[in-house]
Amino acid sequence: MKIAIVIEKVDLRGGQNRVIAELSRRLVASHEVHVFCFEAADVPPDVKVHIMPCPLRRRPIMQEILIPLVSRLTVNPREFDVVLGQGGNCFVANATLVHISQAELAAAKEQAFAGQPNMPGWERIVRSRWQRAALRNEGRVVKKCRGAVMTVSEQLRRSLIGQYDLAEDEIFATPNGVDHDRFNLSVREQYREPLRAKLGIGEDDFVALFMGARWLEKGLDRLLAAASLLDRPDLHLLIVGKGESAAVAHLVPDGWGERVHFTGPQQPEPYFAAADCFVFPTRVEGFGLVMAEAAACGLPLIVTPAGVGPELVEQGVSGYLVGQAEDEDAEFAVARDIARHIEQLADGRQAASRMGLAAREKSLAFTWERQAELVEQVLRQFAT
Repeated sequence: MKIAIVIEKVDLRGGQNRVIAELSRRLVASHEVHVFCFEAADVPPDVKVHIMPCPLRRRPIMQEILIPLVSRLTVNPREFDVVLGQGGNCFVANATLVHISQAELAAAKEQAFAGQPNMPGWERIVRSRWQRAALRNEGRVVKKCRGAVMTVSEQLRRSLIGQYDLAEDEIFATPNGVDHDRFNLSVREQYREPLRAKLGIGEDDFVALFMGARWLEKGLDRLLAAASLLDRPDLHLLIVGKGESAAVAHLVPDGWGERVHFTGPQQPEPYFAAADCFVFPTRVEGFGLVMAEAAACGLPLIVTPAGVGPELVEQGVSGYLVGQAEDEDAEFAVARDIARHIEQLADGRQAASRMGLAAREKSLAFTWERQAELVEQVLRQFAT
């Protein structure tokens, strides 16, 4: 097949960028693969990359806004058997891989905006209007591509079936993978002691790790609220990823200043190694690579039933699922459950280690090779 893949940016750093980098390098072994994008890195030479024009291309919001128009002008669908879009980013696509529900993302963003009172009014308006446009674009492309709609998790598949009234055989789960050569139990031996020493964390301290960007969408406020319910001087929080610590400083509980470590973006392996559990109470997720990678490194999970969470967590065996929340009272209940589960793990270190091993076993089901096989099956069946 001759396949065109349309995406804003492709590289191995994370998110949908990484999914397409991993997918394209596997599809090109058997097919002619073209990637149409604004920025590209980490793409094998056999993949033909077409850099599309974009003013202010370094601003992600501009890439998101412009790609439906630019891809329509740039990609000629008659030249390809398959044009694979990402959600609603390409109107000429005949297949689409959905990475997140725009309806769920819009609801999460509204909550996140409410938690950022200093956001300029103009920015709030622009982001809200663009989110509504993104939802319309998603609906347009998903309905056009019925039968060749794919999602990166089963949870997302079920969500879109209900949202767009799709039949079971019109949408397929093609879950993301994990690089198990990179994320595995050996990282603990390699990185744990030196990183803990650098951060001033003792050998007997218990470390809960949060990793990701867009902190309020991903539930960092829930973890900090849970910490305020815990009176444990042996507990440390590691907050890894892009974000402004000053924007959430008011959420850090009194007396926790030296035990909440904001590191900024980092290579993840040392931080998985330094942690004792992974807490990711996200409000919205398509798959959640970071959850699967944490599990692969042997960390028990405390997560919401978003993305791959329900497939990685067997309650009380490989971690704990906590609920979502619709109001302030429910948010307190989520924080209380997170606190309770952290305490359970901290009080039972051997049990926590066994749960981490169980989480790793769950992660082994997710490989990039398996995703490529599933995507290829859909594209072969519905390619025009």
